[in-house]
Amino acid sequence: MCTSNTEDKIINASIGLFSQKGYTAVTTKEIAKEAGVSEMTLFRHFESKHNLFEKALYKFVFPAKFISLFETLEWDLEKDLIKICSSYQDTLYKNQKIILMHLKNEELNPNLETMLFKFPKEFKELLSSYFEEMKNRGAIVENPETLAVSFLATNFGLFFTSLVMNELTFETDIQTCILNYVKIFTRGIACYK
Repeated sequence: MCTSNTEDKIINASIGLFSQKGYTAVTTKEIAKEAGVSEMTLFRHFESKHNLFEKALYKFVFPAKFISLFETLEWDLEKDLIKICSSYQDTLYKNQKIILMHLKNEELNPNLETMLFKFPKEFKELLSSYFEEMKNRGAIVENPETLAVSFLATNFGLFFTSLVMNELTFETDIQTCILNYVKIFTRGIACYK
C-alpha cells in the first residue's frame, strides 16, 4: 500500500472520529480500526495522536490558497470581498468536521487550541492588510483591524447558521447570501466621492 494513500486513510478516519466524539475521546486504536490499518501503522506514519491531529489540521484547515488569493485581488472593494468571502465560506464548509470537533471538546489542550486558531488569526492578518491598503488608496476610512474582525465574524456566523440551522435559513443559496452581505458591507464602509 502506498504511503500517501495510507496516511490519507488515517487522516480521513481521524477527522471523522474527532468530529463525532471530540479529540480527547478518540483513541488511536479506534482511528486505526476506522482506517483499516493496524495501530502500529498509525504510529509508524504519525508517531502520536497529537502529530496526527496536527497533520490533519494542516491538510484540511490551512490551505495555501488564501495567500495566493490575496495576491490576485483587483483592488475593487466589492469584487475582492465577494472573492474572499466565497473562498472563506468554501474553506469553512470543507472543514466543518474539524469545526464540529472543536465544538465537541469542552476542554482542549492549549497546543491544539493554538493550532485550531492559527488559520483565523492568519486570515484576520491578511484581511487587515487588505483593508489597510484600501484605506491608503482612499477607498475606506474605517479601522482596518475592526473591519477584518467584523468581516470574519459575520462570515463565520453565516457559516455556523447554515451548519446548525440549515432547514431554517437556507431557502436562499449561500452564494446569494454572500453577494447580498458583501454589497451591504461595502456600502457601509466605502468612501463615496
